[in-house]
Amino acid sequence: MRLSGTKTRKTLCEENLKITVLGAGTCIPYPNFSPAGYLVYINQMPLLLDAGPGTVARMAAQGVNYQDLEFVLISHLHPDHVLDLLMLLQVYNATPGWTRSKKLTVIGCKGIEYFLEEQFRLLDGAKPETYPMQIYEMNAETIHFEGWSLESALSLHTPTSLAFRISSKSNSLVYSGDASSSDNLIELARGADLLLCECSLPQKWETPDHLSPYQVGMLAKEASVKRVVLTHRYPQAIEEDVISQVKAYYDGEVIGAIDGWSIEM
Repeated sequence: MRLSGTKTRKTLCEENLKITVLGAGTCIPYPNFSPAGYLVYINQMPLLLDAGPGTVARMAAQGVNYQDLEFVLISHLHPDHVLDLLMLLQVYNATPGWTRSKKLTVIGCKGIEYFLEEQFRLLDGAKPETYPMQIYEMNAETIHFEGWSLESALSLHTPTSLAFRISSKSNSLVYSGDASSSDNLIELARGADLLLCECSLPQKWETPDHLSPYQVGMLAKEASVKRVVLTHRYPQAIEEDVISQVKAYYDGEVIGAIDGWSIEM
């Protein structure tokens, strides 16, 4: 199924953005650092950004009604970013005394449609029963909705993984997803009010498929973002001061996210 999109960046209306971190960690168990999941509010409309294991339960702990979700964005298909999408779909079929009829739109990387088709074949209870679900696979493009826009770029963590930029007229949020350093990411993040950026490991633990503190700092500096929030941290990047490592290359505000952290722009 297709959504309308253009190649130009524009923002649409006066609505504010708010983000709540549901999972600031990775697949490695660590207190207050759960697998990836984020709630983005656009004029009080909640949008789910990635859905690692436990995301649905942590959403409830934040007082968010899962029934209100209309959009789910998936950056890539690693289990720590996508598994609770299946739980969410099961919940929509299995809630006693309530029947979902509102459309759910799932936007993700190439392969998300095949992934869901295979899961529906293997797992009972997740395939939508009473409501329509629209699946759209993004490349590097922009889609405009009523009140907000969504832009994507390849993040190079995997061949199809995405970074996202969510914009209203007055604010913009960029989510790196899991990423490698690239001009794609710099351009996507240019001038953003907030860069929610993975910082998986401290300096001297660099890997080719994740961003180091140096790369995060240089990305933020070159893109002239206003604020950086570090997420997707392995235990080594929690126990070591990666905030100072990023600030060695970037003069703006740097915050280390934990589960439940929230900010409104």
